[in-house]
Amino acid sequence: MEVRKVQRSGSTFYLYLPASWCKANLIGNDSQLILDMSSEGNLVVSTNPQSGEEKQLMLSFSENGGKLDSRLINMFIVASYLNPVRSFKIKLNKPISSLDILDQKRMMSSIELVEFGEDFISCESTVSVEDPDIILKTMIRKVINMTRVMQTNEAKELVQRYEEEIDRSNTLIQKSAISSLMFKRSSKLRHIELFYTAMLSKSLEGLADHLILLTSKQTRSLAEPVHALLFSLLKCLDALDYRSAAAFATEVLSAADRFDDKDIHAHRIKALLQQLSETLIDWAVTNEVESKK
Repeated sequence: MEVRKVQRSGSTFYLYLPASWCKANLIGNDSQLILDMSSEGNLVVSTNPQSGEEKQLMLSFSENGGKLDSRLINMFIVASYLNPVRSFKIKLNKPISSLDILDQKRMMSSIELVEFGEDFISCESTVSVEDPDIILKTMIRKVINMTRVMQTNEAKELVQRYEEEIDRSNTLIQKSAISSLMFKRSSKLRHIELFYTAMLSKSLEGLADHLILLTSKQTRSLAEPVHALLFSLLKCLDALDYRSAAAFATEVLSAADRFDDKDIHAHRIKALLQQLSETLIDWAVTNEVESKK
């Protein structure tokens, strides 16, 4: 690491570029450089004039002896959507049947901009997310509302709708994190904040996936404590210090000790709640370390 002093001439601030770097990148008097800002707030100097442009992604598949598994197609659609590209197109080796298209649309309900053609899948534009922290808190409230609906006799379709919205929120948060880590500034959050936000989002999405599968009997014993814990999670995020994180983790441990570990959903919900508390503790300790600088 090399430290250089910033110099000033009138109202202009300037910094000399390292001669070795200029030589290695063929920088001369008329060279043009790209200046961008990372999600860490750092200034990024790039020699590639195209680095600031979003790319187009094209994937082409061929397979002998049959069509591609719809689950595999789904994985590539999600991966293409999560990356910072202006558009993507996935060319398939065989036409997609109307039933395949219907199944894919159901699987991709959280990604509204994806289109399905006869033998291709495309997305002409992808959204950016500037406030993943706000989406995370909205996501928590949606899980809270979902657990409330589960404890009433309201329409089951509403529970399904909440679960789809939670999936979409998680997808947008993961996309924001990946884009920022690739120096495509799409969020005001720093990299470390995006990392923890994405970790919490993934655990919440998994929690919703298991909650929606509960029977009426399981709902009575699991939905209510989860409902209460998620309110505590919101309060902890507002404070985000090690004391509030410890208080939330204690609540989780106390509630989870009453879960039936022989029930697969109770076991997974317990594990996901513990993941949430561990991530919050990690984040709170990171904040504590930073405060000592």
